Amino acid sequence: MRSPLRWILVSAVAVSLLSGCDAPSYPKERLVESLQTLFQEDHLQASVRFVEHTLAVQLEYPAALAQVGPQIGLGPAFEDATRKALTILHRVLLSTDADVRFYVILLSDSQVPGGYLTIVRYLDDVRRVNANMLDTPEMFARTIFEVNFVGPNKLSIDQYVPRDIRLEEFLSWQIARRIQHKLAETFQDSGAAEVGRCVGEFQNGEFAFTLNVVPSAEGSLDDDAMREVFKISTNEIAQVLSSYKFDAFNAVRLVHPSTGRNLILPKTRLDVFR
Repeated sequence: MRSPLRWILVSAVAVSLLSGCDAPSYPKERLVESLQTLFQEDHLQASVRFVEHTLAVQLEYPAALAQVGPQIGLGPAFEDATRKALTILHRVLLSTDADVRFYVILLSDSQVPGGYLTIVRYLDDVRRVNANMLDTPEMFARTIFEVNFVGPNKLSIDQYVPRDIRLEEFLSWQIARRIQHKLAETFQDSGAAEVGRCVGEFQNGEFAFTLNVVPSAEGSLDDDAMREVFKISTNEIAQVLSSYKFDAFNAVRLVHPSTGRNLILPKTRLDVFR
């Protein structure tokens, strides 16, 4: 069966790009206004916020989400909602002179109060997909998807995206999810350990990643397992940073909370893993 999340990665990208035109189709001075107009024309209940280099859209769409007990997931109208929103977003963002580097979609459903799905993308990744420079699995790995429950109070796009997203932040979020996926493939699928949510952040020139890996049974991970955890994580970090040609950092720290182990790698050490 086709995955809705994978489907939205390759849908709505084939739009007209700026080529051979002196004037952009959607000038930066009217970027927000243009998007609002197109959303209204397509009968979408959306609000738009543009902060420095980040374009944020809050979209409420019936049946886009579903709730079963405490779990919030995708609803039957999720694909329709994202197809419509992304078609408009890509049409405008790939034909504007505004310096947009990231876009955020905050998707909600009135029937699932307090539930939100976030999609975050780096616009250069979208351009690379459009130019056949990235395949679908890689684009999927480069997109941030996150489902959150924030309680009874409604969340506004101004609250959710108060400032510009920085590339180092986006990379820390992306790498943490990629590390989690790789560790789960190695340890959880074999039953050797349980892998929970891994978290990444960037502060003072340092990437820090918390590795949530614990033994499946009582006991602890042996030294060989810990070396494999750090090796897998380091490989993923090095490959992603290299693919983005990002070197504006000093070091990478890996933290394993259950054992208290820390591994600190200066930037030069990562070259071994690239």
